[in-house]
Amino acid sequence: MVMRLHSILLFAAAASLAACNKFLDVKPKGKLIPTEVAEFNHLLDNQDIVRYPFLNNNSTSLLAYMTDNLTLSEGIGKIYYKANNSPNIDCYYGYIFRPPFKNPTLADYFWEWGTYRSMKYINNVIEGVKEIRNPENAEEADAVMAQAYVARAWSYFHTTLVYGPVYRPGGTNDTKTIPYLTSADVDAPMPDLSTQEEVFSKVLSDLHAALPNIPEATNHPSRANKMTTQAMLAYYHLFTQKYDSVAYYANLAWTAAAANGVDKVLYDFNTLSLVNPANPTASQVNSPDSKINLPTSREILFFRASDIRSGRSNYSYPSDEYIALFDKTNDLRYQYYLLEAPGYKTTYNGVTYNDGTKLQYFRGETISGGLSRFQITAGFSFPELLLMRAEGYARTNRLAEAMADVNLLRKYRMVTGTPDLAMPAGQDAVIQLVLEERRRELPLAHLKRFFDLKRLCLEPGKPWGKTTIVHTLGTETFENKIDDPVFVLPKTNSVLIFNPQWGIAPDSRPFN
Repeated sequence: MVMRLHSILLFAAAASLAACNKFLDVKPKGKLIPTEVAEFNHLLDNQDIVRYPFLNNNSTSLLAYMTDNLTLSEGIGKIYYKANNSPNIDCYYGYIFRPPFKNPTLADYFWEWGTYRSMKYINNVIEGVKEIRNPENAEEADAVMAQAYVARAWSYFHTTLVYGPVYRPGGTNDTKTIPYLTSADVDAPMPDLSTQEEVFSKVLSDLHAALPNIPEATNHPSRANKMTTQAMLAYYHLFTQKYDSVAYYANLAWTAAAANGVDKVLYDFNTLSLVNPANPTASQVNSPDSKINLPTSREILFFRASDIRSGRSNYSYPSDEYIALFDKTNDLRYQYYLLEAPGYKTTYNGVTYNDGTKLQYFRGETISGGLSRFQITAGFSFPELLLMRAEGYARTNRLAEAMADVNLLRKYRMVTGTPDLAMPAGQDAVIQLVLEERRRELPLAHLKRFFDLKRLCLEPGKPWGKTTIVHTLGTETFENKIDDPVFVLPKTNSVLIFNPQWGIAPDSRPFN
């Protein structure tokens, strides 16, 4: 990944956070304090903003293991994770719905490495640029602040849904979830926890503050541009169920994205090939622009690092339900993403566990030079943007337009000559087709399916309105309701002991 890392040089001393008794409100310090807009601008290129959102220290995410996209074999669960005390054991505990998933006495990577580590840069940019903004630099200053506002909104929106319950449109949503920290001043009082409704309101405020000044284009997809802001507004309104707004903002973004041709933002999978067809699981993928494995892939709108390991032995496998979503003959995603490979095999205490050959998910597999076969993102891709527009259309009964978007994407994914999907009978059937296409298109693991489950569980009785997740491990079955406290991650003790004013007792539950 090509990233500008000027901020590491500017703030070499920022790592010495232990001297502060409240890690959340740390302002980056160093020998050189930015005094120009351009210097603050460089802070937004810091890799800490991009690398860690909702990933553990081995770049997997327990959020994926709570969904219906993944499954564990008995050997992987009981031996690789549990018996070997895997550093990723949080994924195993998430899979069997056994809280606490993470050791509450240790640092929480989602919180401390993901959201609030990035905030020490983002908030410093917003406050710092405000202080030096003047009529001469106003245009540049406003553009930099706008990008920071979107980065902050994206992060806090996801964080409140991880550490809070299902958001209920029209409900009270008064559960206190996270501090919406906006100050970079180490001496400022720690803010109280915001309710989920307050976080949603502040996210929306940040996005609308950004929209008038956000650049049409930025130098790298890790930086938000105008289409990113509109995509984030569309995504936000999927959760508020204001589907006319979903369609409105997604249409603005997609229309701008595709203005120079759909081929500029989608790859036709019929034009792809394997570098080494004799060994597909270890082969890179050729694309016409040679960028399909980079964050600058034409399909990536907003880049945030994702879980690229889950779905393969030793971590997990794609679930049977997920695999069944694909047309194995005509869908080229199936042929590139889902490949057979040796599964988990070990002998433990005289017992042999052998999964044999298993279908595994190789979409994000790192092959050579640290590059993935396909670059994926936890941010936004252009296919997701198109499908958000399709869902907005379907939910507002613009069924022909929704199906046109689905079939447009399928032209770039299916074997040439595959017929379009016909208009199904009724609105629910169209919504279901859109959501199935969304599930196929989004990354298997990480956060996307987790959040979709939390919004869609409010529609019980609909084909997509799953309310309970059921997992198996050998002969054992584990199930849990999505709208349940188990799907709300607790704050770790390393956060709670420094913030007793929140009134949350440290977690005393045994971990092992």
